[in-house]
Amino acid sequence: MNLGRTIRRLREYRNLTQEYMAAQLKMGPTAYGNIERNEVKRLTIERLMQIADVLGVHFSELFQEPPPPQHQRKLKPALQEKDLQDVLAYFRQDKLLMKEMMISLRDSVHKMDQLMSEHMRIMRSMLGPLRENSARRVAELKQKTD
Repeated sequence: MNLGRTIRRLREYRNLTQEYMAAQLKMGPTAYGNIERNEVKRLTIERLMQIADVLGVHFSELFQEPPPPQHQRKLKPALQEKDLQDVLAYFRQDKLLMKEMMISLRDSVHKMDQLMSEHMRIMRSMLGPLRENSARRVAELKQKTD
């Protein structure tokens, strides 16, 4: 029975790091590594129960045959043709939505440009008489001070 190897395989099977396990068990990574290497003389039942809890397994599973190493796990099947079609349809839909958004943005910018041009025309027409009045007043003030 290799308890350390079982713990290591259970940890790897769950994609957990030694650092994570050590932190959860409130111990240093080196001390935890010693457990996986069977370099600890005696583990308490309490510590074994803590390890099982962090690994999400029943205490008794630590004493059973460990799961196979990660490279021996069954691989998930590759994407099927229907899956690929769904992915392509999804991105086509995104492309169409993006095109609609760009057209809408272009139209909005064009409309905003028209509104700004109209606004500038109105402002010029309002400021023209004000400038003339200001110039006249400045000239009148100059004459009074001379």
